[in-house]
Amino acid sequence: MSTQEPKQQRSRQRKNDVLTAATRVFARDGIAKAKMADIAKEAGIAVSSIYDYFPTKEALAYEIPIQRLAQLYAEFEDRAAALPTTRDRLSLFLTMTADHARANPDWARLLYLEIWPSVLIQEARVRRSVDDFGRIIVAMLREGSHRGEWSASLDPHRTATILMGSIAHMLITWLLYRRPADLEAATGPMVEQLMGMLEV
Repeated sequence: MSTQEPKQQRSRQRKNDVLTAATRVFARDGIAKAKMADIAKEAGIAVSSIYDYFPTKEALAYEIPIQRLAQLYAEFEDRAAALPTTRDRLSLFLTMTADHARANPDWARLLYLEIWPSVLIQEARVRRSVDDFGRIIVAMLREGSHRGEWSASLDPHRTATILMGSIAHMLITWLLYRRPADLEAATGPMVEQLMGMLEV
């Protein structure tokens, strides 16, 4: 092992610590009101150390959904590969979206209440990462139509909007009001109902 490797590992760990701390602070205070000093305190490091990794508070805020969504997409690709139908894969993607939010509520609060609805986001990487969510669904809807799993006349963009909007609304309601109280139990019936719409 080279002498550089432990140093690089420590650097990666510190960056992950900053992202974890920032997720908690942004979820609690919101991006606009959050202070870098609070993030540094939460991470147990000096404020100046944050700037070694992120030049601005916004860059730090945007890195969180970029990394988390990339993780979600990669996990989905791994699990979806063994499924026989597009319907199964689409159902899995919607279910995993809700499960990921339930398991990471601070991240979900940042994404669904702060970043996703914002019209101010200009950072190309975060917009591309969020837009990939819709592109994945549209691609599966087209594939399902091509395979005859649902009507070839189905409009993939309009349908993707309905699917995404339904899941996002359920998650936002859960984040704001904790309704449904049991998100895990509510996700299955919601996804099944949405899948049923494709078959009508």
